[in-house]
Amino acid sequence: MGNAKINITAEFVSIIRSNNDPKNLYFISPKAQKIYNFSKRLISENKLREIFSWRLKLSKIIDQKILEDSPEQIVEFGCGYSLRGFNLCLGNKNMVYIDSDLEDLISKKKKILEIICEKENIEFPKNYHLVGIDVLKGEIFEKTKGIILSEKKTLALAEGLTSYFNDAEFETFLKNVKSFLNHLPNSEFYCNESISQPKGIVYSALRFFVSLITKTKGHKKFKTVSEFEGYLRNKNITGIKIDASKQGFLFYSLAKD
Repeated sequence: MGNAKINITAEFVSIIRSNNDPKNLYFISPKAQKIYNFSKRLISENKLREIFSWRLKLSKIIDQKILEDSPEQIVEFGCGYSLRGFNLCLGNKNMVYIDSDLEDLISKKKKILEIICEKENIEFPKNYHLVGIDVLKGEIFEKTKGIILSEKKTLALAEGLTSYFNDAEFETFLKNVKSFLNHLPNSEFYCNESISQPKGIVYSALRFFVSLITKTKGHKKFKTVSEFEGYLRNKNITGIKIDASKQGFLFYSLAKD
């Protein structure tokens, strides 16, 4: 999973999100903007935004999950350039939020956030942490144990992250998350999976075009909820609660053993 794959996707999503939060504009490189401009000439900007609108829907569902559960500390895996944790910590000094991703991306994100704070006259929140973590290695707890407190209510989450993984990487990721949760008695992991649904030839062609740019193929991973459940059984991954009723997305919770 190369970092270049993540950067272009993160920047495309930042372009889409910038309508609602202009701070996202700081994350868009000239290269990504050129690719985006070229893409929208081929398929129109409205169609391009339609294809990426699923990320905005995912964000809203996860935001609602946070609001309903009121966790004391949050660890987000594969955060990309999302401003969720940064904005939450600006508004809630009691919450601890860890944004994690690969080291290169985290380093770049930190520099951009420092620029945002300087330009927008914002004090960098002390309860917000950026940590480089490779979730395919058994290092999640070791990288976060100096920040999180085991007795606090903890929500770990990932938004669109697993679309980067092949089957072996996906299994490794879930087992690493499970190991992390087992260190925390009051913890839960919340994530989404892509379920292939018939959407017409035009949409499928456009989605394939975007997948070539972003190098993500997660929308092809599972065809049905039953197929996902069977996958979990075959991998002996337990403690999963599936929620397939949120705006057509398959969301699930993973609990400690």
